[in-house]
Amino acid sequence: MGIQVHCPNGHSFKVKDKYAGKKGLCPKCVGQQVVVQVPDSTDETEHAFREAVLSEHRAAHAAPPPTPSSESVFDDHPAKADASTSASLIGSSVIKHKTKCECGTKVPMWYAKCPNCGKFLEH
Repeated sequence: MGIQVHCPNGHSFKVKDKYAGKKGLCPKCVGQQVVVQVPDSTDETEHAFREAVLSEHRAAHAAPPPTPSSESVFDDHPAKADASTSASLIGSSVIKHKTKCECGTKVPMWYAKCPNCGKFLEH
């Protein structure tokens, strides 16, 4: 964040915060020695800090969002009452992650070749 500075000749520019309270030359007044006083940013910085802390405090202690009403468009959905009628296949299906090779080794299904015997697997 920069500090806005105004030159006596009407130029305005920003300088870095580290130059607060210092004097310097106007970069836009070419050929002239115009000394510009950079305002001290302690009041400005302190005010911004207080505002940030206050807004953070308000957000942390704000009232919780209102709870949604108990009525929902999904309340009368038949899948809610009976898991067997669920539209989701996650609860009812079994995913086979390993296959059995001819040698008897259980091999992950994404392997093309058995690491034990070296035979190619048929899925």
